[in-house]
Order: sequence, then structure tokens, then C-alpha cells
Amino acid sequence: MKKNTTIKDIAKLAGVSIGTVDRVLHNRGRVSKKALEKVNQALKELEYTPNPIARSLRNNVVYTVQILIPDPKKDPYWLPCMQGVTELIEEFAAFHLNFAVHTFDPSKPQSFSNMGNKLLELGPDAIMFVPLFGKESTQLQKQLFKRDIVSITFNSPIKDHFHHHVGQDLFLSGRVGAKLVSGLVKAPSQLAIIHVEEAYNNAAHMQEKENGFRSYFQEEETGYDIKTLTLKTKEIREQFDKVVQTHPEIEAYFVTTSKTYEVANALTQLGIRKAVIGYDLIPNNVSCLQKNQIQFLIHQAPKKQAYLGLRSLVEKLLFNKELAKVELLPIDIINSENVKSYL
Repeated sequence: MKKNTTIKDIAKLAGVSIGTVDRVLHNRGRVSKKALEKVNQALKELEYTPNPIARSLRNNVVYTVQILIPDPKKDPYWLPCMQGVTELIEEFAAFHLNFAVHTFDPSKPQSFSNMGNKLLELGPDAIMFVPLFGKESTQLQKQLFKRDIVSITFNSPIKDHFHHHVGQDLFLSGRVGAKLVSGLVKAPSQLAIIHVEEAYNNAAHMQEKENGFRSYFQEEETGYDIKTLTLKTKEIREQFDKVVQTHPEIEAYFVTTSKTYEVANALTQLGIRKAVIGYDLIPNNVSCLQKNQIQFLIHQAPKKQAYLGLRSLVEKLLFNKELAKVELLPIDIINSENVKSYL
């Protein structure tokens, strides 16, 4: 690209007005076929590529971006997400963007719906949110489409009605968990998939991980008997004690949520050592990992998910960058030896 090429230079070479060049570059207004050909030829000769950053700074439009995530004070898993959002906001501080961050109670669907309706009333240019509750998230997404508001989701997938989603392939992460378990416990053995039922509707989220886990053993391994057990968060210790008493033959536990430490601590308090695989680098899980009460954690990179999701949204607004429908992140396997590099 020729340095310091201006619209005036393009207009002079093409033999057209500056206004015509502006309409071509910004794809607005009518331009005759002959003028369009002249401008495109001039652009080619000058090897001109528009600078999207400079263009956005010249644009007087201020875009409003609303962000809705679960309250980190209610669940520490979401704290890295808030950090990722903060980093992105600081990075784009020089641009014409107005960010507002809102939180909702991750145990109350109505809290999500109330805040979602409030954001709709504000009429933003774009919204990024975590679709934690299936029905309520779908309703919000339909309203966003109806009002032509750009939307991005992260962490929990939603089947329909989204522009862009950032997260992991949950099915594949389940297969990774199965591969790890097979390396720790040899056949014939009994294994348990543990779902810790939260207050919100994450059944589909957990089910995808279970489907992946089971598919690995169906295709790759034989001699494993797999049980699926669902525990409620508030009564997890009492329920898990019953699981151990009823199924003492279980050799490994694959926990599909960030509550992996609950299973690890329960086993330790019972004086039982079994293989435990789970998700997320929250402090309680990291502590158990470092004590070898948990053998592996699958890192879902919540901070990166939030950062990349918001970055995609910003680039869409500022530079009209095309959004891929889904952006899948790598599946990181964490053990006691490499965990420090992720903290």
C-alpha cells in the first residue's frame, strides 16, 4: 500500500469527485457503473487498503455495548470473565464505544430475565451475555434478532438465534475426560459420571459432556461399566456418602461441572483414594489438584471466552468484521505440574 494515500489522490487518478470516491469506499449512495470502474482501477493502481482504525476514529457515532454476566460474588467461576471484559474495555478505551457491565444472580432465572428486559429497553447497538438459562436466554435472543441488535454469547451454547458464540466443544471435552480416565484406571472397572445439579438449567451443558465421555468408551475401550449420578449442590456431601456406600466398586469419577472439589473433598474425608477428573481452575479445584486429590482438570478458559467474545462484537461494530457463527477454543488439560503456568 502506498504511504499516505488519500481520497483526494484516488479521486485525481480516477478523474472523479472526492464525493464519488467516498461513496465507493463506504458503500453508500449511488455511483454509476463507469465511475465505479474508474475508482476501482485507481484503487488497484495505488494498491490502496483502507485503514479501519483511522476510519472508526473519524466516525462520530458512539456505539453502546451492554454486557450481562453472572455475578462473580455468587459464583467465583465468573470472576475471570469479568477480568477478561475489563481488559478488553481498557484496550479499546480510545474508540467511540460506551460499555456497561451488568450482573445477574446465577441461581435465579428471573434475575436474568429482568436484567435482559432492562437492557432491551435501553436500545443498545450490541449485547454480550451468558445464556445460562435455556428458556429465558432463547426468549432474549429472539428479541435481540427482532430489534436487529448484534448479540454474542459465551460459555454456555444456545442452539438457535445467535450471531456469534465463543466456547468449547463440550462433546469433545467429554471425550478428553474419558481418555484421561482410561489412562488412570484399567479395565475392567466401574466409572461414574457425576452431574452436580445447579439452581440454573444446565442439563444440556452437562449432557453433552456425558455424551462425549460415553462415546469414547463405546468406540475405543471395552470392559468399563459407566454409571451416571446426579447430585444436588446443597446436599452434595450427604448424597455422595450414599453413592460411595452403594457403589464402593467405582474407581474413577468424572465430574461435569466446576464443583469437582466437592467430590474430591468428600473422598478425602472418607479416607478413600480414587481418580477424579473435572473442570475449571477455581481456587478450590486448584487446591485439590495441588494435593493430588484431583488428577486432572479441563480448563474452559472463561476469561479468554469473555475477552474474545467481546472483541468480536467490538470489531463487528467498528470495522464491520464478519462474525463466524461459532468460535471454539482449545481444550487445555491441567495437572499438578503445569497448573502454576495457568494461574
